[in-house]
Amino acid sequence: MSKNKKMKKLITGIVVASAIVGSGSALASSLLTAGPQGDGTAYTPAGWRVTPAGTQKPAGFFPANAVLSPDGSAVLVPNIIKDASSKQTVHVMDAKDGSLIQVVELDKKAGQGAAAGLAFSHDGGHVYLATANMDTVVVFGWDNNARKLTIQQTLALPKGTYPQGVAVSPDDKTIYVTGQYARTLVAVDVASGKTALAAAGAYPFGVVLSTDGHTAYVSNQGENTISVFSVDGLTVTPKSTITVGTHPNNMLMDAKGHCMFVANGDNDTITEIDTTSNAVKRTISVAPFEGAHAGSQPTNLAMSPDGRTLYVTNGGNNDVAVIDLTGEGESEQSGRVKGLVPTGWYPTGVQVTPDGQRLLITSAKGLGTGPNKGTDPSKPNSYPYIESQLQGYLSVVPTPNENQLEKYTDQVRKNNGFEQKNKVRGFNDGTPGTIVPRRVGEDSPIKHVIYIVKENRTYDQVLGDLKNPDGSKRGNGDPTLTLFGQDITPNQHKLAQQFVTLDNFYVNGEVSQNGWQWVTQASSNPYNETATVQGYAGNGSEYDSEGYSPNVAAGSADPSRAYLWDKLAQHNISFRNYGQFVVPSDWIKPGEMQTEPGKYYAHDPILNASTNHDYPWFDMGISDQTRFDIWNKDFQSYVANNNLPAMQFIDLPRDHTAGAKTAKELVADNDLALGKIVDTVSHSKYWKDTAIFVVEDDAQSGPDHVDAHRTIAQVISPYTQIGKVDSHFYSQVSMLRTMELFLGIEPMSQFDAAALPMIWSFADKPNFTPYQVLTPGQAMNPTVQSSTYAPTTAAPANTPAPSSAQPVIQPGRPDQGDSDQLNEELWKEIKGPGVPMPKPKHSVFGDENDGQDANKMTHWSW
Repeated sequence: MSKNKKMKKLITGIVVASAIVGSGSALASSLLTAGPQGDGTAYTPAGWRVTPAGTQKPAGFFPANAVLSPDGSAVLVPNIIKDASSKQTVHVMDAKDGSLIQVVELDKKAGQGAAAGLAFSHDGGHVYLATANMDTVVVFGWDNNARKLTIQQTLALPKGTYPQGVAVSPDDKTIYVTGQYARTLVAVDVASGKTALAAAGAYPFGVVLSTDGHTAYVSNQGENTISVFSVDGLTVTPKSTITVGTHPNNMLMDAKGHCMFVANGDNDTITEIDTTSNAVKRTISVAPFEGAHAGSQPTNLAMSPDGRTLYVTNGGNNDVAVIDLTGEGESEQSGRVKGLVPTGWYPTGVQVTPDGQRLLITSAKGLGTGPNKGTDPSKPNSYPYIESQLQGYLSVVPTPNENQLEKYTDQVRKNNGFEQKNKVRGFNDGTPGTIVPRRVGEDSPIKHVIYIVKENRTYDQVLGDLKNPDGSKRGNGDPTLTLFGQDITPNQHKLAQQFVTLDNFYVNGEVSQNGWQWVTQASSNPYNETATVQGYAGNGSEYDSEGYSPNVAAGSADPSRAYLWDKLAQHNISFRNYGQFVVPSDWIKPGEMQTEPGKYYAHDPILNASTNHDYPWFDMGISDQTRFDIWNKDFQSYVANNNLPAMQFIDLPRDHTAGAKTAKELVADNDLALGKIVDTVSHSKYWKDTAIFVVEDDAQSGPDHVDAHRTIAQVISPYTQIGKVDSHFYSQVSMLRTMELFLGIEPMSQFDAAALPMIWSFADKPNFTPYQVLTPGQAMNPTVQSSTYAPTTAAPANTPAPSSAQPVIQPGRPDQGDSDQLNEELWKEIKGPGVPMPKPKHSVFGDENDGQDANKMTHWSW
């Protein structure tokens, strides 16, 4: 291959590694992996290349917005410090070169999380910041000469408001705040602190005011509407609603106040509203090409000083769309996307300097994570928590001329593979024989798919010690990081040896809250990304990703058709659900559905109709052997009646663990249940046409020497019983794409549409040898419940309060316990009491080349 052709291959959106590695080989050093590449670029876990334009400056953890000072000399970035305190902060940065001027930390009484709502007063003397969980707005004094903030007071809001957006009246006497969980718009008198409320729609997020200050517009992120209010001080009167795109978030009023633009997060459009009539003027698409699936995820907007260009951050596509607003109405040029500017991973904010010479763009996830093994051999537990590695950045980009914009646009297309559109990846003249279909609808010997999702493990944590039968190293593992080795997880080790070892496989999210959206929807939308970072900062946000609030489902213009099971139902493909997205009967609101005590139900009616209501939800007090028994009863009935559903969803969660004393037991229990499922299927008549896919929902709970997103995954079938190491760059969306091709359904989002199917894991000839389950050497107590501390996140209001007898991890709420205490217990129990676990620590975010360790801390949830 020529050098030019090789480089072209390396920058395509989906990374295709070389062929399957032999059974005794490690991952070749030349193969691409997720994370920073050492040259200012990166690959996301989905395989999309990140090549941010301009100069990059560290901007805290998950910078949620970028707001220019009135004179345009500074940009304020709300974010958090991701250490043990998870304090909300604001970075004050120079708008010319991005240099850091000031970091203001809020104590926990003032706020936690990364709310995007930040606004200047019109006189330029004050700044208002929403705090989400603390139900307050922090008031800062702003010294324009020194370009510094000083905390002056907090304005209290009604309990349960959960403020996200802030707007300031023209006379600076009143602020208007969206109450996301209270579903309200709150007016606050700045002088007295008095408040007034009016009802908004579902999950209100952004708020902007008309030029005269007498009309407020609120984006309802859980709907497709904008609520319109008449406002005058504390008088707030609901007026009307405007229908826009799905899940609107940020809005922008033009300088003259004649038009407002709305970013619609889940159908990849910008709605332009005529504010004189409050009617939709036009809809502008920011999809990468005609017929693209959802996934661009517009998050924020800015306008050039002359009003001729609109800039839109596309969180999903890692770019800023440059939209031409010249011309009148629906002219050929007006509303046209002129080009794309590459950004860091998941851009959240954009501003244009007053002279129009620079774009200031925040990216929440920067360049990804890379390995989290740690750097201090004397402190084996000194590796950082996955979220703490997601260094956010402010990109300072000279406003591109037409030639530069053309180059940038070409780069974005190559980064994301847009030039290949919805074509199934990976198939070419060099593709080996495989039964994976080349296109949707093509026949395959696989007629049944079983999809098993487990909880929170990295590759090294379980398979770092993997060996070949001759004792040689197998796959790219680091045995020094292995906590749950072959004695605890013999089945996962044997399955990786007997079938396919996947040692370059990644989760697409960071934690369970966004992880579960990825494994079921092939996407995580702007609502969920913000809620995830706020929730995992310990601020008490709602955990919505597992179907608790279906109206915020990601990845589709229609939230009722966002999940994999929705696709199956649309095509009349049979499926059965075991434990995914279910809650116990006493969590179901009265009148929502008919229930029986002691059983489990899904809020999603389509999923619920095909759910086994005896199969338990996420509860570490219930053995995975119990889960296997319930599943097996159904399976044997299907065998007897010859009516096995085409697909099964199985939640097998106990490898999450619930405390140090029982961690090994729970992981071994989980391993045995997995082995039993494979053994049962492989000894049945359905073995010949079944594929079992196994993956973790996330990889947050430990270290990995390749990337913090790397995880364990299995593909088990007669056609994968090849005993090879497959080191191609795969992720959860690759697994989803493969299942979709077997089942004959279209992708759910841009991410699974662009994913490389697992074509090198499946041969074209079967090996029907059945699998023989192994019993772990680790003793198991199937009814154990460890409890040393209480959960930190409350269940929904209709949920009984947890008792002191309940397990460490609250049922139904993965990751919501006190992770520091849990981690320390687990580390000492497995590694020994003499091996100290360093306390979480934080150093000020610095440039990646300035010698500072921006992310050094220990904080994860086992």
